[in-house]
Amino acid sequence: QRLVAHDITGSLAHAAGLLKAGLIDEAAHANISAGLEGLLASWTAGEWTVGPEDEDVHSAVERRLTEAIGEDGKRLHTGRSRNDQVAVDMRLWLRDAVKETRAQLDGIVAAFTELAERAGALPLPGYTHLQRAMPSTVSDWAAAHAAAFAADAAELSACEARISKCPLGSGSGYGIPLPLERAFVAERLGFDAPEEPVTLTQHSRGRAELAYLTALEAVALDLGKLCADLWLFSTSEFGFLKLPVAFTTGSSLMPQKRNPDLIELMRGRARGMIADRAALMETLKDLPSGYHRDFQLVKPPLFRAHDTAAELLPLLARFLDALTFDEAALGEAVSDPALQATAEALERAADGETFRDAYRSI
Repeated sequence: QRLVAHDITGSLAHAAGLLKAGLIDEAAHANISAGLEGLLASWTAGEWTVGPEDEDVHSAVERRLTEAIGEDGKRLHTGRSRNDQVAVDMRLWLRDAVKETRAQLDGIVAAFTELAERAGALPLPGYTHLQRAMPSTVSDWAAAHAAAFAADAAELSACEARISKCPLGSGSGYGIPLPLERAFVAERLGFDAPEEPVTLTQHSRGRAELAYLTALEAVALDLGKLCADLWLFSTSEFGFLKLPVAFTTGSSLMPQKRNPDLIELMRGRARGMIADRAALMETLKDLPSGYHRDFQLVKPPLFRAHDTAAELLPLLARFLDALTFDEAALGEAVSDPALQATAEALERAADGETFRDAYRSI
């Protein structure tokens, strides 16, 4: 279902390439293009779906196209294999997925920036080994998380590099003995160039998907760290921040409780994203060159991890927008004189005492 629109987009470009190569005539091209446009419109309107009678998305589109326009529908698959067809579908899907995830990560960074402007001047103890270490601020804490998610967005470029070439024309992995207009089709679909050598397309199947899930794994790791901070800082023992009531739940027994369910569920879902990346990696391990049906198993963990990120990231941005800090609790925490120990030792060292003597004295 996810690939229907992309499959039709790829087919429109392929049909244009067949016309340019002289493999179909103007009339057949016009008929095929009109039929595909009609299928896309009816798909978008929810008038049909891929069903159990269809072997795959490609067969579903071709069958309906042929039913709609007649014999010309049977010409569309000239010079194409389902192997390079699904490869281009997946790269088009990944292009949209990367764009969506980058925009969502930008939203997280913006939410942290706004949080820093709103509450950044408040003090916050810095911790090492989960023990109070040195004084810091909410602004410094927010800036670290913002920078981490910005770095995750930058890691999406590895996936973009792997989807920059067009696989159409590679066939089942060893090329097509026809004068296909590969560069024309690649440009029409927004790729940098055709993928070369043609043997690379099947050789590298799943690697773009793995690059995307590697970026999502980085997102998951940063989500987990953030959730751990929010979870800890919201406990009564810390009391640094107040969870937005709309994002908490109550207890069925204890009337005083507000539970950080969103934070805990996000933390658990983030672990699932890491597991999905591992599942995809295991699918690809130790496969010889060429096409294998195992590649079909790349899709479930890919789509699952993407869906998780698409659900969590906008929700996190909303959560951060509603987050407030307890100024009194923060002030009490940073009043701990132990937080100034390092500064005092360094001040004495700056005045001429050896640092190690000052360290031991403090």
